[in-house]
Amino acid sequence: MAETYLKGLDDVMKNLNKEVQAIEGKTMKGLIKAAIIVRRDMDKTSPKIPVDTGNLRSSWFVTPVSSPTKPILIAGFSANYALWVHENMEAKRVRPGSGAKFYEASLNRNHGAMIQAIKDEIKIV
Repeated sequence: MAETYLKGLDDVMKNLNKEVQAIEGKTMKGLIKAAIIVRRDMDKTSPKIPVDTGNLRSSWFVTPVSSPTKPILIAGFSANYALWVHENMEAKRVRPGSGAKFYEASLNRNHGAMIQAIKDEIKIV
């Protein structure tokens, strides 16, 4: 069920990951810059991160993963209800401009800027 439930986000991530994997010489610095673009956008552009208490918003994390062959970065929200808030199209939102699919929408909007940030930090080997 969760696989179908997140189909939109899964498709976005699959396409983005495929394009990122094709970039030769990518660096952790470039991946972190790409994550910063998405995080800032989720606070500025609708649909924004919903905020009731601020816990979801402050649960954003970026974690570099040790890999001998390529840089890997995991980013997302650690609040246990993040998935529900992201997917719930019916919920009333307190924050003006906030809404469901805030992460997915930001990834879609910033796809080109993220790829460019990664390319700008390419390490020539």
